[in-house]
Amino acid sequence: MDEDMDMSGGPSAQAVFQEAFNEQVAATTAPGDRKMLDLVFVQDCTGSQGSYISSATKNIEIICENIYQSGKLQTREDLRVGLVAYRDHPPQDHTYVTKNFGFSSDISKVHRDLSSLYASGGGDGPEAVTAGLVEALNMDWRPQASKMVVLIADAPPHGIGEYGDGFEDGSPDGFDPLQVAREMATRGITLFFVACEPALSSYSFATDFFQALTQITSGIMLPLTTADLLAHAIVGVVLENLDMERLVREVGQAVAQRILGNNESVDDVARELHEKLLLRNESTKKVVIESIYKESEEAKHNVEAFSQANNLAEARPHLRRVPGTRFTDKYLQVRMNSTRSSYSHAPSVPARSPSYRTAVPGAPSSPPGAAAHSPPRKVVTDFAAFGAPKTASVFGTAVASTPFSLAGNKAAFGGIRNTGGRAYGDDDDDDEEEDDGKQKVFLREDSITLDQARRIAMQSAWRGTRA
Repeated sequence: MDEDMDMSGGPSAQAVFQEAFNEQVAATTAPGDRKMLDLVFVQDCTGSQGSYISSATKNIEIICENIYQSGKLQTREDLRVGLVAYRDHPPQDHTYVTKNFGFSSDISKVHRDLSSLYASGGGDGPEAVTAGLVEALNMDWRPQASKMVVLIADAPPHGIGEYGDGFEDGSPDGFDPLQVAREMATRGITLFFVACEPALSSYSFATDFFQALTQITSGIMLPLTTADLLAHAIVGVVLENLDMERLVREVGQAVAQRILGNNESVDDVARELHEKLLLRNESTKKVVIESIYKESEEAKHNVEAFSQANNLAEARPHLRRVPGTRFTDKYLQVRMNSTRSSYSHAPSVPARSPSYRTAVPGAPSSPPGAAAHSPPRKVVTDFAAFGAPKTASVFGTAVASTPFSLAGNKAAFGGIRNTGGRAYGDDDDDDEEEDDGKQKVFLREDSITLDQARRIAMQSAWRGTRA
């Protein structure tokens, strides 16, 4: 019997998939196909985010130039950048909840908008993350553009179960971040999260929550220990996702039909898709940021609980506390060594007033032995760990190098201002240097991975629900 025929004599699901796959590839790779990108930054502007705001402001123009050149956009108008700033809801913060600067192709305007931001306030630990995401969701996205959101924060939204949360039932505006993320996924908006560490992991469930949030939209979470790697991480994820978006547009309809129409599992379809893309020698860019997190069964359980729940209220009863530290021994050792070496040089500072946070009426009390509030967040740059000399190479080249390019699996982030961390074009470069413990960022161009195929399948399925 023909292997492409099922027992009933009709074509098998695999044969139908292959035919649809080929037809859609042919239909979506026309010479006149134009690539466009709408990119929104959602920036936490509370007290501990000064270094990240500064890094984004200094590098926004070269970030956009690198994306324009390496993403092979045809005109400057093909790239639009949006900016949403957020702090917290009153009474936690009385300055503003969100500021939406809208989209613009004028990058000098985006630079001015970023320059107007400064870090201040914040109140209790959790912030108005959900309100910032809602603002991003409701911006005037172009239907034909690739759509990406980069959220930069070191604190969770309200309502995920943290002690001292002034709005323990969730965002006071009534929106739920899990539902917002699913709506983003159906609209084809991919969310990436820059986790500003070590501050974020001082919370009980924040890292698990954001891991789940990015998985819902088929994005990724990027743990950074220094703001100096922010620009490299942003350019890397954007270029990777442009490759992913190209493939979603090529095969998305056929993939969605398999998952939604034939009720096949995402994993099964992703494995077959991966095999077919490998057979046609498909290569993609992939950003690799060295993880600083230890794996644990409790963390995996929490990610699953958030991912499967309809809303935060449904997820909270199922969360488990992760025992001990969330960080790897390597990260802790480097951080400890760096702290010791810089301790004797640290300037004396006055003790912080115990009244720096406003008491919240009705806030849940902490259990015996626990702090009354979520642990205070520390500015990431207070920790010299993962720092690097100013002469450190950037993706294998000097900092003041040529614009970002990909050639022979090598890459260079030209012009991005970098004073800490390491960024390389290929991890083979690392073999030539002693492992100094500094966090590293790689950008590879290689055969598509199974994880990327699964993200393509997930994006296709979500978008198929809206079709």
